[in-house]
Amino acid sequence: MLLTAATVVLSAAAAQVGASPVDAGPARPPAAPTATASGPTSVGPVEEHLPGQLLTEGQAQGSTRLEVDWGNRTPVQGQPVTISGSAPVPSNGASRWVYLEEQAIDSRVWGYLKDTRTDATGRFRLELTLDRVNEPRRFRIRLDKAPGAPSAASPPATFSAVWKPVGPATVSYPGLTLVWPGAEVLVGSKQAVVGTLATRLTRATAALQQQVAGRWSDIASTPVTGAGTFSLDLPTTYLSHGDYRVRITANGTVALETPGQSVVVVPDYTPAGRASSYVFVSPSPVGRWNPCAPISYRVNTAKAPPGVLLDVRTALEQITQATGLRFDYRGPTTVVPFATSDTFDPAVADLVIAWADPAQMRGLFPAGTLGVGGPEFRAGTAVDPAGRPVRQIYQGGVTINTAFNKDLKPGAGEGLTRVAALMHEVGHAVGLMHVTGDEAQLMSPSIGYGLDRWGAGDLAGLELVGSGGGCVTPAA
Repeated sequence: MLLTAATVVLSAAAAQVGASPVDAGPARPPAAPTATASGPTSVGPVEEHLPGQLLTEGQAQGSTRLEVDWGNRTPVQGQPVTISGSAPVPSNGASRWVYLEEQAIDSRVWGYLKDTRTDATGRFRLELTLDRVNEPRRFRIRLDKAPGAPSAASPPATFSAVWKPVGPATVSYPGLTLVWPGAEVLVGSKQAVVGTLATRLTRATAALQQQVAGRWSDIASTPVTGAGTFSLDLPTTYLSHGDYRVRITANGTVALETPGQSVVVVPDYTPAGRASSYVFVSPSPVGRWNPCAPISYRVNTAKAPPGVLLDVRTALEQITQATGLRFDYRGPTTVVPFATSDTFDPAVADLVIAWADPAQMRGLFPAGTLGVGGPEFRAGTAVDPAGRPVRQIYQGGVTINTAFNKDLKPGAGEGLTRVAALMHEVGHAVGLMHVTGDEAQLMSPSIGYGLDRWGAGDLAGLELVGSGGGCVTPAA
């Protein structure tokens, strides 16, 4: 059976609001972004004047050097930091442009971020907000040349935001006291629910249960110690909104059971855009994989550039973190999903990722198209643990256009990257469609420079097609 690919074309051009997700249209990769603020359209590095360099007496009024107070360099994620300072006042007394620049991680080139102007005394203030934790970023302040005051650049300052969770909550129940993690916990962090029984119970066991599709299921259990204490690990390997409770059994019977407690596992950055910005490939019933079984995959690297296996693994790790779906690598293959003569036998693997040239792709690679990806659904209806219908995905494919082998940078981060392209296409293969009108989403019809992380809508949609819906089984 052929995979469905008609609705999963990815164009590198800027997304057009209201464009049909079926046809992204011919396009080219976007030009590098330029500043649109009130300062100049581009700001290059300036190294000829070092910070603190003294000006000749009489050349400037007030301060004779660029001075910067960077404030808190380890701010809490999402909370603004005030950067202030003073600049030499030009001989004509005019205000000066002050530019905050950031150094690109890969190229080490300084680029414009935002600007302000000095007041009559040369003072200035800027605000900086970091949306991702534990990610070092380097900034500097730069001044353009003005009458009687040369250009100058400050030394770099490195910032790294920290995450400040809501503190743990101690909750007392009849016969039991629990210490729950905060209402929000960071993905990948170690979290536990710690309990103490008021009275000793014989052969007691504590179980942490999660509500999935309306039903409570054990996710961890441990014997209660002789002192009546226990600790249960809370799962944080993937993003989720979960309701949890603790059940205590003694001698095989239920001794007590707590009400549900909500805990949200959040990413290490602030997702951009609107949480409502997602579209399913199959909206009713929702199409998704069975999250209770690993998804086997193979990669066809015959026409791929070097290093793609690492990029595939990185992209799939991002899918796993957003959905809880697990991927199992089975090795290479010669299969090319969506190719003219390829029917893609599911026995090869559940998911195949390949690189191919336009001649192989039945017209699915018009000019400017980076790749295609999509799922295939099993015949008949499956159900979730609550008996609700699910359209089960049983195979998927991704094919990247070899015409962009040189344009797509390896890895993630700055620029137009392979990881971003793979995340987008695998996003189709796990059940998400293009979303228009919110270019902050990676599932927009185009990918932008440095857009290698999920937006708020991407994450909301991926959670719904992932583990949060529970196991998928054939209908009776």
